[in-house]
Amino acid sequence: MARWTIDQPTARTLDGIVALHIRIIGGHVNILPTDDPVTFEISDIVGEPVLATQEAGILTITYEDLTSGGLLNRLRPVQLSGYKDVGRRSTTIGLRVPRDCPVEVTTLSAPIVSAGLNSKTRLRTASGDITLDGMGGEVEVSTVSGNLSARDSTGSLNYNSVSGQIAVAGGRLSDFSGKTASGQLLADVGLAPSGRARLASISGEITLRVPAEASATVELRSATGKLDSDFTLDRRNLRGRSHLSGKIGSGVDPATITATTVSGSVSLLRRDPDVPAAIPRGNA
Repeated sequence: MARWTIDQPTARTLDGIVALHIRIIGGHVNILPTDDPVTFEISDIVGEPVLATQEAGILTITYEDLTSGGLLNRLRPVQLSGYKDVGRRSTTIGLRVPRDCPVEVTTLSAPIVSAGLNSKTRLRTASGDITLDGMGGEVEVSTVSGNLSARDSTGSLNYNSVSGQIAVAGGRLSDFSGKTASGQLLADVGLAPSGRARLASISGEITLRVPAEASATVELRSATGKLDSDFTLDRRNLRGRSHLSGKIGSGVDPATITATTVSGSVSLLRRDPDVPAAIPRGNA
């Protein structure tokens, strides 16, 4: 195993990396694709030195006291707040990795930017914002209050948060799920044939815009929130529950769209042909 304790700006190029694990507190993480060997740059180190290891093809960047006994894999972002001098720990990490390199990143407050990866990407943060551009493969994002912005995504995108907002523009997803208590879920995205969009919130607004030619079975539900659709759907208002459902489009492999709230509004909007995707705002 190769091991480096880093307390000053450092840049390295490594061969044979097949996966990436990062766990830091504050600062910034930026991950971009490359066709060359993996490179990482660490700078702006405040507080404890950063530990980097290379073992069995896995590059891990973290802190010494986050590695023992498998702790690296078990901690949730919010638990990082219990570590010494947490308010003083930060670093900026820039990486270039192959597009098919699996990535796992956990931070307390550090924002994460990732672009152009096509493998499995798992990003977790308590309060840091996450920005994705041109991501494919399987992407999982978990935050407490951090927001997610995604552009031109393909493959699958799964987002879970307490109060964070998700904003998605462009791309075509085979599986799209978003769950939050009070954050907004805003998306303008295409769905692949037989794809799924599953969105749920307690009090946050849900607004989904799909291309006018989209084909899908749709169910929109809310206990007290307003339901609205640019497409023709059947409406049922029962005691303590509102419901819009039906089929849009005429494709042979329709996608499935479900959106559920307790008090938040739900809007299903139509994007006209030749209109570029953009973050939508609901009619409700």
